[in-house]
Amino acid sequence: MASYVMTSGEVERVSRSVSVVKSIHSQLEAAGNPIRKEKIAAYMKTSSLQFIGVELPTIHRTVKKHIKPLKIDEYPEVMTGLWSIETFETRVAAIDVMKVYARKGPVSSALSIADQWIDDADTWGIIDPLCQPCIGILLMRDFGIEETLKKWRDAPNFWRRRSSMLPYLYLCLKANYRTEFGPKVIEAVKPHISDREFFVGKAAGWVLRELSKREPELVRSFIEENTEKMTKLVKREASLKLRT
Repeated sequence: MASYVMTSGEVERVSRSVSVVKSIHSQLEAAGNPIRKEKIAAYMKTSSLQFIGVELPTIHRTVKKHIKPLKIDEYPEVMTGLWSIETFETRVAAIDVMKVYARKGPVSSALSIADQWIDDADTWGIIDPLCQPCIGILLMRDFGIEETLKKWRDAPNFWRRRSSMLPYLYLCLKANYRTEFGPKVIEAVKPHISDREFFVGKAAGWVLRELSKREPELVRSFIEENTEKMTKLVKREASLKLRT
């Protein structure tokens, strides 16, 4: 079997991507703060990642500066390179790249990468920005990815179950919402209203609460119809904006 040989252009692209990853990582390390590092670690409660101790605005500025000159087809190598460095801040940086790629890159490619990342994640601090806005953007671009999100609903990994709902938060934002989204959001949340896992129930309530800002009567009716099935957590979180 003939082996694949990269073209000079591909070699140059990979080399540039590696250089960008190294530069982002080194600048984040240089900006690290030991005191903040301990605070972030305690707050995120993740067991697998190390922490550098960098504030989110610094991560966002660093990433934006580095990826601005790149072509969109260079983004996957940069974000997967950043993700492979097992620190919280470099994974947030990878998600920052994904936010742009989700808007401009191929939907199938972006979803495939995000899908793999979910298996690596063990904190809401990674899952939440990956799902909203990144996968939410993909959902707005192509509702065909709902078939993938539906498959996640019964996953044994509760982070994946959470991930099946959170993209719908993006649909519920005031700037994005359309009336036809309401039933889609309800359908996404309904399988999880009895889930006893805290992070799943919290997400279900969160999505319903956001929807209630646009469609209060729809959410109120849903709660009334399903009140016996809902956990107290879901009901409490979903109802917060309906009381005012």
